[in-house]
Amino acid sequence: MDPLSLQQKPSSSILVTGGTGLVGAYSAKKLADEGLDVVCLDSAPRQIDFIQDWNIPIIRGDVRELGDLIRIVRQYPVTDVIHTAAVATESACRNNPINSFEVNVKGTLNVAEVSRLKDLRLIYLSSQAVYGDLHQKDLTPIKEEEAPRTICGVYASHKMMGETIIKSYSQLYGLSTLILRPTWVYGPGQTAVQNPVSIILEKAIKKEPFILKEGGDHPLPYTYVKDLAQAVLLSIRTKNPKHSVFNVDGGRLVTVREVAAAVREVIPDAKIEVGPGYWPTISQQTPVRGPGDLTRARQDLGYEPRYNIREGIREFARHLLARKRLSGNEV
Repeated sequence: MDPLSLQQKPSSSILVTGGTGLVGAYSAKKLADEGLDVVCLDSAPRQIDFIQDWNIPIIRGDVRELGDLIRIVRQYPVTDVIHTAAVATESACRNNPINSFEVNVKGTLNVAEVSRLKDLRLIYLSSQAVYGDLHQKDLTPIKEEEAPRTICGVYASHKMMGETIIKSYSQLYGLSTLILRPTWVYGPGQTAVQNPVSIILEKAIKKEPFILKEGGDHPLPYTYVKDLAQAVLLSIRTKNPKHSVFNVDGGRLVTVREVAAAVREVIPDAKIEVGPGYWPTISQQTPVRGPGDLTRARQDLGYEPRYNIREGIREFARHLLARKRLSGNEV
């Protein structure tokens, strides 16, 4: 008898791991808004005060514990898993490599295993960090099939190992899988994972100066979180895509100087100074490279980024300003 046997139920559910994180929460809400039943799993659930009309169940559980995953697929009629749970910054992975490995790699193995046992469709949120320093010189778009010369960083190595697990389960067990590779995700609700957008914007809203001697020319391919949530929805809807790995981002590289200009548009009195060159701290943690080529995502999934950097920052700023008004002075 299947140890994970479920009583037949008339409905089906989608499980989102890391469900109160930035990517997990927006993905869950997007799916729920489309009329799908969703349940979230999170090891440290936070209050979802950055998304309106949240009514999705949140179960406390840890992807590092296979038993927690078994428990939730027994409790709910899960048919699909969106695996977003991760230690998602290079600095956090470097500071605690053992814990981050347990979450990012062992956690992914556990999610793949429970998906195998219950024959669930698995969508894995990877990262364009797996591309290493590809196209560093010409900064041209990177195709999914391109292999990096070297993996740059602990986080990137974890995501590459996670992809290897997912692909192996697909090849060995026939598991239905799909891998999304976003990069530099930003948007309302962002906390632990900081990037130039959130750093500069939050300084401006707090009326604190942002001065960067070097970094204005640093190019990064940003992904607005609602665009990524749309890609997750499209992945759920597309049952038999031609390919199984897809880039997801905003479609082009954006410099820090462009980010600063977009912040000034919504906060005209912001005190922002950025010098030329690349941002040293970012350069130490991740190499400059081209954006992801979106041809596959467009053709197979129908994905098209809807937010350019100005629109994304405008919406992000409105959220932070509203929070500031509600709290009195905190962002």
